Amino acid sequence: MNDIGFGIVGCGAISAAHIHAVKATPGARLVAVADVVKERAESVASQHGCDAYDDYKEMLKRPDIHVINVCTGSGIHMEPAVAAAKAGKHVVVEKPLEVTLERADAIINACRDNNVKLACIFQSRFADKSQWLYKAVEEERFGRLVLADAYIKWYRSQEYYDQGAWRGTWRFDGGGALINQGIHSIDVMQWIMGPVLSVQAYTACLAHERVEVEDTAVAILRFASGALGVIEGATSIYPGYPRRLEIHGSKGSCVIVDDKIEELHSDSYSEEEIAQLKANGTAGQKTKAFQDPMAFSFEGHRRQINDLVECIHTGRIPLVDGLQARKSVEIIMAIYASAISGQRVNLPLSVDPEEIRQIHAKYK
Repeated sequence: MNDIGFGIVGCGAISAAHIHAVKATPGARLVAVADVVKERAESVASQHGCDAYDDYKEMLKRPDIHVINVCTGSGIHMEPAVAAAKAGKHVVVEKPLEVTLERADAIINACRDNNVKLACIFQSRFADKSQWLYKAVEEERFGRLVLADAYIKWYRSQEYYDQGAWRGTWRFDGGGALINQGIHSIDVMQWIMGPVLSVQAYTACLAHERVEVEDTAVAILRFASGALGVIEGATSIYPGYPRRLEIHGSKGSCVIVDDKIEELHSDSYSEEEIAQLKANGTAGQKTKAFQDPMAFSFEGHRRQINDLVECIHTGRIPLVDGLQARKSVEIIMAIYASAISGQRVNLPLSVDPEEIRQIHAKYK
């Protein structure tokens, strides 16, 4: 196969990260973009030297497009992703995979049934320190895991929610601070810590108006290993703070802020090794996404697109495939169900339990 052709569905703000990633990846080529707003698609296509469509289904007919990147609103990922899979295209979906497990499973099943690759964007897994920490835990450098904490204390203005009618809605956003902003940290936490057995949570909208969903959430987790966890996710914290992940074990601890190690204690590493690890972070990965939704490096997206290109050539499974991406959606759905019921919620969830129906009753 020559260069792998990519087509982008949805030309909103996040499409810039996908376009940059494709154009920066050897062996990948941007062929076309599509958006229901024809002028927007044409403007993006003009900037990047590719073709424009106002109907993604027409774009799917092109034989020189091998991969479709779905960059639409969270609650409308399923339709273009399923259509792309049925057209024989590999699929990349911006996080979250979808806003319900039922819709996420429809994407997973369509890609499986049509024998195409499925990747969901969770670029934080590709950060240097996330990769290092995952390996360190696998090697039991911190002993038995006992506690994990994810703090995503971000700020989004009222104008942020008012700019898009889909923002802050159950139907199109799928939730608030957790599923939109906190999901990356939740994904990395469960990737490192292992399966979640149960959650107990509280959520509230405390700092914004005209928002259906939470801007502040706290959850307690129990992992299958016996370890406990805490998630604090918000878009209500002024002025916003960098995200923080803490992993604590019986023989060591690690605290990562963005992609920089702030604290590292383990007899498995020499003082020199610890000093070197703390000094080095991923180049270009420092962000201000805690204040500005687009103030982040595109390097993680590039690494993930490169991973998919390698997968297409070798046949292996992407690092974050559909089943991996589903896990964070399930955890967040369980958190929402617990917040509504006031009860502990166990995982795994069924596809559409009664607790989740309550959440989505507003638009079904």
